[in-house]
Amino acid sequence: MNWRHPVATVLAVALATSGTVTAAAAQAAEPDPGPARTVTLVTGDRVVLAGSRGVSVLPGAGRAKTAFEQRTDVTGDVHVTPQDALAGVRSGQLDPLLFDVTKLVEFGYDDQARRDLPLIVGGGLAAARDTGLRPVRELTSLGATAVRAAKGTDLLARAARSAAPRIWLDAPVRGTLDQSVPQIGAPAAWQAGLTGSGVTVAVLDSGIDTTHPDLAGVVADARDFSGSATGTTDRWGHGTHVASIVTGRDAKYRGVAPGVRLLNGKVLGDDGSGLLSGIIAGMEWAAGGGAKVVNMSLGTRFPSDGTDVLSQAVDRLTEQTGTLFVAAAGNDADLVTSPGAATAALTVGAVDRDGKLAPFSNHGPRYGDGAIKPDVTAPGVGIAAAKARDSVLATTVPSVDEHHFRLSGTSMAAPHVAGAAAILAQQHPDWKAPELKAALMGTAEAGAAMSVFEQGAGRVDVAKAVSRPVFASPATISLGTAQWPHDDDKPLVTTVTYRNAGTTPVTLDLTTDVRGPDGAAAPDGMVTVTPGSLTIPAGGSAAATVTADTRVAGPDGGYQGVVLASGVRTPIAVTREAERYDVALTFLDEQGNPTPNFSYSFVDVENPRSFGGASPTARVPKGRFYFQATTWTDDRRYLFAVEPEFVVSGPAQLTVDTRTAVSADVRFADRPTAKIGRAAYGFERDTSWGHLSSWMHVPDFTDFRVRPSATSASSFDLAVEAQAAEPDGAGGFGTSGYLYNVRHHLRGSIPAKPGFTVRDRDMARVRTEAAVTKPGSTGTREGMITRPLPYGLDEFYTPGEPWYPLFSEDGVNLLLDAVPRSYRLGRPVLERWNAAVFGPAFPPGPRIRAFRQGDTIAVYLPMFTDQHAGRISDGGPVSAAQTTLSREGKEIGRSDVLGRGAFPVPAGPGTYVLHAEATRDNAVSSKVVVDWTFTSDTAPGTNPAALPLPAVRYAPAVDARNRVPAWLPTYVPITVETNAGGTAELKALSVSHDGGATWHAVPFTDKGALLVHPAGAKSVSLKATAADPAGNKVEQTIVDAFLLAGKA
Repeated sequence: MNWRHPVATVLAVALATSGTVTAAAAQAAEPDPGPARTVTLVTGDRVVLAGSRGVSVLPGAGRAKTAFEQRTDVTGDVHVTPQDALAGVRSGQLDPLLFDVTKLVEFGYDDQARRDLPLIVGGGLAAARDTGLRPVRELTSLGATAVRAAKGTDLLARAARSAAPRIWLDAPVRGTLDQSVPQIGAPAAWQAGLTGSGVTVAVLDSGIDTTHPDLAGVVADARDFSGSATGTTDRWGHGTHVASIVTGRDAKYRGVAPGVRLLNGKVLGDDGSGLLSGIIAGMEWAAGGGAKVVNMSLGTRFPSDGTDVLSQAVDRLTEQTGTLFVAAAGNDADLVTSPGAATAALTVGAVDRDGKLAPFSNHGPRYGDGAIKPDVTAPGVGIAAAKARDSVLATTVPSVDEHHFRLSGTSMAAPHVAGAAAILAQQHPDWKAPELKAALMGTAEAGAAMSVFEQGAGRVDVAKAVSRPVFASPATISLGTAQWPHDDDKPLVTTVTYRNAGTTPVTLDLTTDVRGPDGAAAPDGMVTVTPGSLTIPAGGSAAATVTADTRVAGPDGGYQGVVLASGVRTPIAVTREAERYDVALTFLDEQGNPTPNFSYSFVDVENPRSFGGASPTARVPKGRFYFQATTWTDDRRYLFAVEPEFVVSGPAQLTVDTRTAVSADVRFADRPTAKIGRAAYGFERDTSWGHLSSWMHVPDFTDFRVRPSATSASSFDLAVEAQAAEPDGAGGFGTSGYLYNVRHHLRGSIPAKPGFTVRDRDMARVRTEAAVTKPGSTGTREGMITRPLPYGLDEFYTPGEPWYPLFSEDGVNLLLDAVPRSYRLGRPVLERWNAAVFGPAFPPGPRIRAFRQGDTIAVYLPMFTDQHAGRISDGGPVSAAQTTLSREGKEIGRSDVLGRGAFPVPAGPGTYVLHAEATRDNAVSSKVVVDWTFTSDTAPGTNPAALPLPAVRYAPAVDARNRVPAWLPTYVPITVETNAGGTAELKALSVSHDGGATWHAVPFTDKGALLVHPAGAKSVSLKATAADPAGNKVEQTIVDAFLLAGKA
């Protein structure tokens, strides 16, 4: 299907999730993902994603009749889920990340970056082999196997025939990097002889520099789980810093527990990133290798409800081995991520030297169930610790001295707590994870003006932990939600057991300190603890009862605080639900029987939040809602239902009856034999806080119907979109000489008859001509018409609509417009596609494709774009590619993906060289080599600053086979494009007629150059230099830029 509305300006909500929706903040400039990226899903279907421009869906082999749900979540991520995968996502069998195409590109899992897909599948090695996958490692704690799957195969169909019950994406994980040891009371423990001696702590990170003087002799064992060529040494610099916070031996920058021995589990590679499967394998190795405590200063970049695969591994290994996993909360100032979301993890937020919450520190409540996270805090701002020799961070972060530098993040907070846990483990060698966690939480120091969802129990205090023998179980009390109305609520009761590990009896005075949603003290009787006092014998225990009585009058909302037992702190939270009602949903199939095949969502049009799930009863607040649902049959017939304005003012009912469904009847008056080959329904509605949009990509409208809506809203729009051509009699459209691209809008509601008639006189006409670069290849237009190249096609477009035409030379390159095209009625327009010269491009528009954000330089450059100004490309398959960044002559970053990478750089100004090079198996533009030299300084704030990069563009009048006559002079129009504005001019131009072996300079003007070709030459290669007034320049070489044709 043609390109959708710009997704960066669209807010859409998942059909089967619930929670609060947050509108994204506006930015002054917006970085662009650059080239179009093709992502092959686990089903074998392909999705073309181009940043803000939307998606195009290309069904896999044998899946032409599959429908796809496209939606954009509130973070801007685009999700494309095949309808036959919806049930698996809803049930938890399929990881939703498998269909988050934005994340797949971000993770480097698109087709340009890698040829396989890393997965974790349920079951052992035998199940993986049954599924036809290549096993990498067995993950015994999960009963699962990490595998690699060749792209292009419908793995869901294979999994359905095997014993693999679940499939997760093996996603990448990074270190959580954004006056400390005395701040948590460690010196008092040292004076008591407690340094962690005899305790083993595992650091799962980017490796450890064992030559560092602070860490000499402390690593007892090491293993690499990242697949790094450098083994277990630390070339990123994160792991060494973290390890020295645990146990550094420097006199000034001493670690928390200088007596421990370390296990060095390298789970993050030399770029600071690792896969979930490698991290889980490292966890299993550490827990099985005698680690009492495992530090995990790493995390995913998205909130979790604690049921993700990494959190599950934490919970299971904790239960199986008693090992305490200390996890960083994350640095996004958002909800806690995995593995910190795991229930059993001791999750750590960050505070500064004054005990104030760090602005980057992730917080609770936990996504999904509202549980308390993080559990504690520790210092994480400006922490001075060991600097790994020759590491990336050592070259980009200012040093404190020869061996140390400062870093900030919850990555730095977590090892403070891991060291504290080791000290406790030395004092109490029989304690396991629950006791260590409870003792550290119970003795934490509360921070002022912070809720338990920001700090948990408070900042860890080792001095108190080793001197106070009493701890509570459970260490946290999350009581959930009491439903409205509250006059009939039943009290929520839990038992807290206090254990005395000391040698003398202890008497505890029990009270509560709980605050309401307005910050005021909770009403008397809302949260109580009995008895008011407990005496616990030495080595014994005693229980107290904590009761939350939400019948007590008070404001609705969240109540949070602590149960206090003579200084022992137990965080507590309960929610008094605001006014809500049950909406009973009935989903009926074509026979009028209830069907379990459904998904739905209620989106509040006045507040950014949504409600949905797998239950046929939705719990929804009073208000106005946009309702959307999908039902399906086992033989892949679908119904899409929308209520643009569903008002909830009390208990309600809503029925989605498949028997009322209607199809969009689209007719072609001038070509009645035209057949729809691809189609879509677009559902859009404006709200008071943003724009809702979701699209259903379908093969046609026959088995994909809509339900007429009973309500209406002036801002609702149903877009009915279709592509049609002449059938070729073989199930395709390969012989069609025309292609319709139509879009029809129906405002307010879904009518009983959503069809329309198309007439040629009402359509804009475009003549499309596609050239060939590789003899024998085929070209595909809009994922629908495929035929041998070159070819021409007459196209018809609904005028006045934004279109993003799409063309691919199959297996070679994919091209699309960078900005939308809008066609007018009148004379036909000629558009040429796939015409040489192919090279780097910066098409016009507000998007920036190379930028600096803070002290990170990121590039996403289209490197094989055809001569048409305004297009971008995905680059296609290349036989060799590299992208490197150097500063002052020293390489500081490298990527194996063409024109793509994100590189940390030193603060302040500097001169950089960005080098991109690729070779492809093609006669036209067979090799591109580009060097950009530019200056760049730290970008203030959070907005990205465009890098001053130019690109030289050529547009010779090539024929349909990308040739010009060899016997005639060739005039080559030349332009210089720049990244996000600015001007640059051509400074030098050379030509080669022997594939780049020899070069000679040629004269040129600011418009172009006239080239003369020697006898026998087969191609023309071009080398150019261009620069802007500030001296930023490009040196660009394109071998076999275009071909020469001899006389017939």
